[in-house]
Amino acid sequence: AAAADLRHALPRLLEAYGDRDGPVAEPSFGASGNLTQQIRAGAPFDVFLSADEALPQELEREGRLVAGSVRAYARGALVLLVHASAASVVDGLDDLSRAEVRKIAVANPEVAPYGKAARQALESAGLWDELGPKVVPAGSVAQAFLHVEQGNVEAALVSRSLVSESNLKAVPVDPALYPPRIQALGILSESPVVERAERFVAFLLGPEGARLLAEHGFSPPSP
Repeated sequence: AAAADLRHALPRLLEAYGDRDGPVAEPSFGASGNLTQQIRAGAPFDVFLSADEALPQELEREGRLVAGSVRAYARGALVLLVHASAASVVDGLDDLSRAEVRKIAVANPEVAPYGKAARQALESAGLWDELGPKVVPAGSVAQAFLHVEQGNVEAALVSRSLVSESNLKAVPVDPALYPPRIQALGILSESPVVERAERFVAFLLGPEGARLLAEHGFSPPSP
């Protein structure tokens, strides 16, 4: 079960891991909050890769993740992705109030950690109330990315990891405007392959995993 911001990075990680421990199932991507609800409902996942720390910690307290398995694996970042139609007039968050920007995609803050971070950034910048009528909610940060990539909106606030393979204009968002985007993982208590899951997690947390995550815009979880 993988956060939507891992849509580009995780396939590369699985490819690098290869079949050293037998076949690995295809990942199921989604907003971390939705994946959390699926886990609570008994979905047969083995590893949960969240876009935040809070949700895995909650599941660990509930006994749904193996005690002690919750580990931070990456630090993400928020960027402002701009469609070509507005690239010449948008250089930062303040420019989102311009008339040329009619719609802004933001992942649903109720279920998507990057949506929550986007709202916090806009609130910190004093823009949330003003821009509210322009905001188009998306089911996940990956869907917010697709909205701007397909030209359905002029801009979106998304994870830096999703723009590593995009040619669209990406403007970093001041990290002081939102809490650190520490992402954590955990192993499901009901998994029938806990030992295999532990070996995959060790790979992801190791030097090769860190290198591949860095290539997709992630930083180490600790400075």
